[in-house]
Amino acid sequence: MKKVIISLAALAMVLSSCGTMGLGTSMGAMIGGTLGSIAGDAAGGRHGSSIGGMLGSVTGMVVGAAIEEQQMRERMERTTRNNTQVVQMVENTAMANIELTNFIYTDSNNNDTIEGGENCQITFDVVNNGNKAVTNITPILELISENKGIKIGNPTKINKLSANSMVTYSVPITGTSRLKDGEADFRAYVIDSNGNASDSREFTLSTQK
Repeated sequence: MKKVIISLAALAMVLSSCGTMGLGTSMGAMIGGTLGSIAGDAAGGRHGSSIGGMLGSVTGMVVGAAIEEQQMRERMERTTRNNTQVVQMVENTAMANIELTNFIYTDSNNNDTIEGGENCQITFDVVNNGNKAVTNITPILELISENKGIKIGNPTKINKLSANSMVTYSVPITGTSRLKDGEADFRAYVIDSNGNASDSREFTLSTQK
């Protein structure tokens, strides 16, 4: 009897590593029923064997189903993780080829200072250094300092930027009545339709109320 129990237990351990759907449940029921019958027979004869076999089958089914569920969850997690890594790699590679260069600031009185009530403009080049076209990208200019008296124009989407090409992009900015003397820090970058961002560029301009 000991040899039978040891063999069945070893088989159960092997089956727990299998990924075939339904195999764990059915084999769990069979193994549980067999073990239950052996134990019941030793304890209570024929009736004990029947009862033990029935209880063992139910227990084996529960254990087998739990093993299958865990295996399925692990396979789904691995598949999702692998797919996510591939998508991120492709998207990030495309955005890594985008470069922002040649930043130029212009204002109405040419004093290189943003003043209250003054309309100004920041111009820069968006360059695609890759060998494939990039579509639906949007240059973003944002204020990152505490000087809040500056209004930045709404961004405009670039529908297509061909491989190894460049477009010149302009952003209007206006000094408001809240502008203070000092400096304003800006950050510029490009995002695509999936929210992936290129490397950013930061710069500082003088301000005067």
